[in-house]
Amino acid sequence: MLIRNLILMIYGLSAGGLIAGSFLAFLSMIGVIPRLAGLTKTIKYARTYENCIALGGVLGTAVFIYRWHIPLGYPMLILFGLFGGIFTGCLIGALAEMLKSLPIFSRRIVLREGIPYIIYAIAFGKMLGCWMQFFVFK
Repeated sequence: MLIRNLILMIYGLSAGGLIAGSFLAFLSMIGVIPRLAGLTKTIKYARTYENCIALGGVLGTAVFIYRWHIPLGYPMLILFGLFGGIFTGCLIGALAEMLKSLPIFSRRIVLREGIPYIIYAIAFGKMLGCWMQFFVFK
């Protein structure tokens, strides 16, 4: 039993480190962390942001492998959902900006006004899709 737990621990930390490292490399490649740190005028904490993302990957993998129960209740779930949604939105925005998909899309459909409404519609569609996934299609 001890050897099994030791192997699982090594596997979990290795998998978490690999996932966190590749995700951090992806985020660095598209420039999400430096851009957000620059916009919020906290560029001196960029390394801390990267370390927190890497630590989150490792801990997330450990929680998934060991199926830890974290009894923090609904307030923490709401807070986690809020911050997870903000991060996902920033990541999607950075990817869209990197790929220049919105300007290309707006030129193709000859859209001159209303781009903020398109962005709001995309965000609302994402929110509605997540809501349906979690509450309707359990």
